[in-house]
Amino acid sequence: MNFLADNEKYVSLVSYRASGTGVPTAVWFAKFGDAANTYCVITEANAGKVKRIRKNPNIEVQACDIKGNVTVSATTYSGFARLVTGTEAVAVRKAIAKRYGITYKLFSVYNSIGSLLKRRYALPETNIIFTLND
Repeated sequence: MNFLADNEKYVSLVSYRASGTGVPTAVWFAKFGDAANTYCVITEANAGKVKRIRKNPNIEVQACDIKGNVTVSATTYSGFARLVTGTEAVAVRKAIAKRYGITYKLFSVYNSIGSLLKRRYALPETNIIFTLND
């Protein structure tokens, strides 16, 4: 049994500031691994949610739309997240690419061009794996 429905395109991932205030972010997600309650998220290494999860791994998720508006009657799931790099981060990227197909490919091209124009410093790829509580 999957906790999040396969037809949901986005979840609102809530990570927590040091003050305890939740910060929701609409993200793509995909099933990850064999456990029914484990998912993954692709993100940038210097994103706020990465910094918050590094300090506090507790998270909440709910189905939402692209703008982060939570779906009516969406169940709230709590769990914990961990940051991954290296081969696990690559596996996360592949899971997201498989789930979102051409949309992911177009996003990747756009993101690559943006990175070249902004001359960002290359940080190691960091992604998120989260496990929801039973």
